[in-house]
Amino acid sequence: MAEELQAQQAVSAQAQQPVQIPEVAKPVSKFGQQKKVEIKRADGGMDEYLLQYPGIRKSMEIIDNSTMPNGQMARSIFADQLLEHVVVQPANLTLDDFDEREGINQLIDEADEFLGEFWQ
Repeated sequence: MAEELQAQQAVSAQAQQPVQIPEVAKPVSKFGQQKKVEIKRADGGMDEYLLQYPGIRKSMEIIDNSTMPNGQMARSIFADQLLEHVVVQPANLTLDDFDEREGINQLIDEADEFLGEFWQ
């Protein structure tokens, strides 16, 4: 009987100890991550742009808003969306600003590739 009492006490003591839950690494948020891009001008100078990840929802909306009914990408709409939601410096750039600036195609390609890095 004494042995049974000791066994019950041992089980009771184990039940009172806190359960150890292993720590799980918290995923790092991709939202707001940035990348600097330099676009070389014809005169040899460089224009610097700062790209910022707008999150998965906005990234998908950019693609959805830029896709025509035939499934092709409307490059002008895509460029407008990227300039509005991904290119954060210089601020408030529009496609029309590139009548006086160089490198729109390279900038859009860089921004597109930047977004693609987060979709893996």
